[in-house]
Amino acid sequence: MLQSDFFRCRATITRRFPVLTFRAEAATSNSITVESSVLLSIVRHTSENYPSLYSGALLGFEDDEGSIDVTHAYPFPYPDQYEGGSFKSRSGSKYQQDVITNLKKLDYGVDFQGWFQSTISGNFVTSQLVEGLAQQQLQNKNAFILVHNMSSIGKQLEVKGYRLSLNFMQAYVDGKWKSKDLEQNKLSFLNIFDELTINIHNQHLINLYLSTSAAKDGSINPETEVLNLSSNEANTAQLLESLYSQIDAYNYDQNNFNYYQRQYQKEYSKIANWKQQRKLENLEREKAGQPPLDIDEWKSTYKLPTEPPRFNNMLHSHSIDVFADDILKKCDEELTKSFAIERKLTSN
Repeated sequence: MLQSDFFRCRATITRRFPVLTFRAEAATSNSITVESSVLLSIVRHTSENYPSLYSGALLGFEDDEGSIDVTHAYPFPYPDQYEGGSFKSRSGSKYQQDVITNLKKLDYGVDFQGWFQSTISGNFVTSQLVEGLAQQQLQNKNAFILVHNMSSIGKQLEVKGYRLSLNFMQAYVDGKWKSKDLEQNKLSFLNIFDELTINIHNQHLINLYLSTSAAKDGSINPETEVLNLSSNEANTAQLLESLYSQIDAYNYDQNNFNYYQRQYQKEYSKIANWKQQRKLENLEREKAGQPPLDIDEWKSTYKLPTEPPRFNNMLHSHSIDVFADDILKKCDEELTKSFAIERKLTSN
């Protein structure tokens, strides 16, 4: 669904069902405990299917201390065409519900807690993913998403937990994305998401798995290699291509906004001149003892253009910010290697 279609559908639903109101609520849990088996399952599944994008449901429960425990992960049985594409699909929802139903038949006391999603750096920030997560957070304020960044730097895995911020949810419920609305909600591309604390239960099992996966001759075992996607030589080039794509999308959206500003300024100048002229006419009429003319008559002649939503602009800006950070990390890594080699050569 295109972004413009989404806003039209949202407005239609609001008109037809005015009694349905939503309210953004602050989350009560900012900590996630993930079983090591769940994390390995997520990373292995997304890595083996690279470069295809995969997502899935995370099941578990909230403990008495307010922390969310993730005990099961079930990937959707098909790849995503884009990040977040499965979150709102009927087939994805049915598969997710079937899994929960079958587990409850086996007396597993688990509920849906969130999703996981594979991504390449900042590509996960899409309208589909944000829309799906926002709808879920309206039903469960503690819903979240785990993002496995498959362009992670070095051998360290990069899995982060995100939840849409309360500022964003307030703007989402209002359905207003103009500049003044974003300023009122204190919302920008920097605070779309809240990053959550992730605790790994039995992390020593992951360390043991990685340490025992090395081959006897010291080379990297293929089982471990799927976890080290940074070995892909085209990784940096892929990051740059994705960054260029996001910049193109941002420029397209920004050009539309700049056009709106130019048109607004033109119409505003015309209206200001009209008001000044009407003020002078009323002064002349007052001197002649005639009633003044309506000073708001300009509204039937001129119409200020409508500001386009800044929703896409925020998402593109956030993606560019994430891509830039990852590329800088890549540069830092290469510079460190270069300095180490230079020192090694000069010392000899």
